[in-house]
Amino acid sequence: MNDNKNETIGLVAGTASTQEHFHIDATAIEQIGALSLAASSVQEIGGTTHLVIPNEHKHIDLTTAIERAGTAPRRKSGTVQLGDIHSFNVFVADQGVTSDVYIYADPEARTLTAVLNDHVKSGSTAGWRDLRAVFKAELSREFATWMSFNKKPMEQEEFAIFLEDNIADVVEPSGETLLQVALTLQAKTEVNFASHRRLDNGQVQFTYNETIDARAGTGLIEIPREFTIGARLFKNGDGYKVRARLKYRLLSGKVKFWYELDRAENAIEDAFQAYINQARENGFSVLIGKP
Repeated sequence: MNDNKNETIGLVAGTASTQEHFHIDATAIEQIGALSLAASSVQEIGGTTHLVIPNEHKHIDLTTAIERAGTAPRRKSGTVQLGDIHSFNVFVADQGVTSDVYIYADPEARTLTAVLNDHVKSGSTAGWRDLRAVFKAELSREFATWMSFNKKPMEQEEFAIFLEDNIADVVEPSGETLLQVALTLQAKTEVNFASHRRLDNGQVQFTYNETIDARAGTGLIEIPREFTIGARLFKNGDGYKVRARLKYRLLSGKVKFWYELDRAENAIEDAFQAYINQARENGFSVLIGKP
């Protein structure tokens, strides 16, 4: 009798234990079921692959992973930076189809951006607009130097050193002529300039006083009123001539010099317009603006 009673008690206890254990597993089984359902709910949307997952779980876009596992991308994408206009034109001609390409020219930023899969009027669907080639026309090192000192007053010696350092870019008058001016200015930094006047030959004549070995003397320096530099405006670009007007200020026996490039921005715009024209010669539509 006691044995049966003990057996009955053990059965009840075992049942309670089983029920408690089953309650814990039910939550886990529910989560496993939801995840299993999500794993089987793969959807293709516009060429992208997604998993439909329950709340409180992370959404994963498998498109890139699946594409990388393949032998090749599904389509072309990316942005290529080109270093000169020739490389830009070659790449666009090789990779682009005339009817699918717009080239956007931005004169302010001096960039050409080709969108090789743009929206096109003849197309029945929209373009992805994510395959691009970009060329930025950057100022050459030499012309950037002339631009950075443009209209900047300099002391006599500083100006002389600047001319000497950049004399290779001077084409009119000859570099030798302007170099001699630079050397003379360097040698006469301790003199007092008394007057100046413009000569008929297009130069400015400065009269100066100096004392050597306790003896006073007077001398003359002639400096051209304008000169011309010949330099590439853009890196890997063609050379241009830009005129510069020489300016000066005489005060208390000392002279400050500077130069003013004649419409340098116009020269830059003309050089960039030449790049636009080259892009159009390839047969592509070139628009002024940004993509």
